[in-house]
Amino acid sequence: MDSPAIRVRDATSDDVEALTGLAAQVQTLHAEGRPDLFRPADGDALREFLTARLADHFIVLIAEDLDSHALGYLLAEVTSRPESPFQLAHTAMYVHHIAVDAGARRQRVGELLMDEIAERARQASASTIRLDSWSFNTDAHRFFEAQGFAASRVIFERPADAAE
Repeated sequence: MDSPAIRVRDATSDDVEALTGLAAQVQTLHAEGRPDLFRPADGDALREFLTARLADHFIVLIAEDLDSHALGYLLAEVTSRPESPFQLAHTAMYVHHIAVDAGARRQRVGELLMDEIAERARQASASTIRLDSWSFNTDAHRFFEAQGFAASRVIFERPADAAE
C-alpha cells in the first residue's frame, strides 16, 4: 500500500492548533508512562509553549498531507558548545520533540521529518543529531534505531529516599 503524499515544511503561527493537538498526543503518552513526572496534556499550556518556540530560535517542522491535515511535527534547535577541559568544541542538532498522529504512523511521516532535520543539521554544520527518549517508549526506540540512531549515553535514576 502506498503512503499518501506528505510534505514537510516550516511551521508558522497558523499551525499552532495542529501542533497543539499533536503535542497533546505525546504528552498523554508521557503522562501515562511516567505519571510521577509528567502532567496531563493541557491544551492552553501546550499552545503557549509552542507559540513561544515558533517565535524563538527553534526549528519547528510540520508534516502534512495534500489536504493540509497535520500528520506530525518536530521541534529542534542547533546547539553549539565551546571547547572545555572536558570536551571538544562541537555543534549538534538537538531534537526536543517528534510527534506523529496516531492515525498516520507507519506512513513515513517520522522518517520524512527526520530527513528534513538531517538536512538542516548539515546546513548548520552540525556534526551530529541528538535526541533522548524515555525508557518506557519502546516504539520510539525502534523508530530511532531504524533511523540510524544509537544510544550514546544512559541516564540512571533512583528515588532520593531509596535505601542505600
